[in-house]
Amino acid sequence: EGAVGSEFKIDASYVSPNVNIASSVERCTQVYGVSVVVAQSCMELCSLEFMNKGRLIDRVLLSGSSAPMRLYCVDLDFWSLDVDRSRGPLVALSTKNRYRARQFIASQKQDKWSEESRMVTAFDSDPSIGVMRQRYSIEFFQLFNMGYQNYSQGEWLVARRMLAETKHLLGVEDGPSAALLRFMEDPYQFECPKDWNEVRDLSSMLS
Repeated sequence: EGAVGSEFKIDASYVSPNVNIASSVERCTQVYGVSVVVAQSCMELCSLEFMNKGRLIDRVLLSGSSAPMRLYCVDLDFWSLDVDRSRGPLVALSTKNRYRARQFIASQKQDKWSEESRMVTAFDSDPSIGVMRQRYSIEFFQLFNMGYQNYSQGEWLVARRMLAETKHLLGVEDGPSAALLRFMEDPYQFECPKDWNEVRDLSSMLS
């Protein structure tokens, strides 16, 4: 952490631990094979209803953080959406139209910040999100959660059986299931180490 630059030119920007952690969380999408990873600190700002939209996929130690954190993914199958190839209305970008567009965006933003606005309702009512969530069944979530709990508690042989099933239950490979199976297999051969404290250290992998 500190100033950015070289001995010839120093940038006034400052890289804080939060920047390192955010970068590590983003790189976790590659480790777990998902498009969105949300850190525990972010999920704790959400309502309980919205937190339930996320899936707990691991508890890890990341570079820049002294304390372990839970990682969640938001399961959205974006490949299931059809591409909208229709051409929108051609509107001249005049000063008047730009002003109207800014007003419309500002009003939409204000609506989202109002006390009456509930993000979980917007999530559930969005037709595109509904399509992207169709693949993920209650059976899948329940089985993965049981597999994860066994992984977390050190019952790796039981976790192996459940996660091996969820890995292919969706019709495509489930990234978090595959990632946990790889971690337990290499180098542990599904034998939980005696010093296992329910935390996976990713600091060296993502540094």
